[in-house]
Amino acid sequence: MSKTMVETYEVTLEPSGNQIQVREGQTILDALIRNGIQIPYGCRHGSCSACKARVLEGNYEIMGRVSEYSLLSFERDDGMILLCSTLAESDLVVEIEEEEEEGLTFYPVVDFEAIVEKNEQVTPDIHIIDLELTEPTTVPYGAGQFFEFQVQGESELRSYSAATRYIDNKKIQLHVKRIPNGIGSNYMCDLKVGATVKASGPYGKMQLRDRDKDLVFVAGGSGMAPIKALLEEVFSASFDHEAWFFYGARTEQDLYLVEDWLELERKYPNFHFIPALSNLSDDSNWSGERGFIADVIKKKMESCSGMDAYLCGPPIMCETVTDALYGKGLRGNHIYLDEF
Repeated sequence: MSKTMVETYEVTLEPSGNQIQVREGQTILDALIRNGIQIPYGCRHGSCSACKARVLEGNYEIMGRVSEYSLLSFERDDGMILLCSTLAESDLVVEIEEEEEEGLTFYPVVDFEAIVEKNEQVTPDIHIIDLELTEPTTVPYGAGQFFEFQVQGESELRSYSAATRYIDNKKIQLHVKRIPNGIGSNYMCDLKVGATVKASGPYGKMQLRDRDKDLVFVAGGSGMAPIKALLEEVFSASFDHEAWFFYGARTEQDLYLVEDWLELERKYPNFHFIPALSNLSDDSNWSGERGFIADVIKKKMESCSGMDAYLCGPPIMCETVTDALYGKGLRGNHIYLDEF
């Protein structure tokens, strides 16, 4: 095995024996995904440790973005890496956990460009951005998946989920929360109509698994985006079970698309929209649920046994909601997370 003239290396996966080519400067995870290899992964930026693997042979570089907490020093000494943040410097043999999950569809990763068609501020810090694809003009994806966007002047990419289901058109909608001093979010929220963006995807395993059961969806803030796409997918065909959408926000100003959800509730009696606000003033006239969304779930749901749950929001929300769902009889292998 040797380095080729096009600056690629061969990566052999054990124990399957599968082989892929990885370009110099391309992360191993990106090469795996683009070759249709299904493996566990999460954030794609060296924080969550979901894509941990071991190098058996060859030379490599672990990128500086990987913290000591994500990959401990003794693990590094033992050849452990994070696939999302490791670059090949020679041919490699990597021990890796390949997986095939029933119900998931593989969508090839595509590099694409798009033009900003709309950028609307819908809360004090959330923008809805509509993109029209130009090259190529369509990128198939599964409801719940995300894309990675280039930020001008930055080497690190930023991830945003599609907020609508794929219906074979040229559009992708994003919900972007502006973070104080956040380079990526400020860049996205400040995009003008007509601006061009570059991205790749789809990524992630936040896809609808089984529609033949009751479903629970939970989101906080701009985590509504993939949940919106998933619910559009649920009700795009006959659905004879119950679906609950719990949405957590701080104040009434932080709620958005409420009328859309109420209209869906009127159209489908088996859909239940339950927003909750956690930081209301004493004189607020809010008549809905109050408190953290995990506590509201405990209050509103008698049992979640036999259901599937889809969660998207900050890690603390996902953690507390998972605990609440456990307490209602839902097992961990039926809870699908997208933390940000």
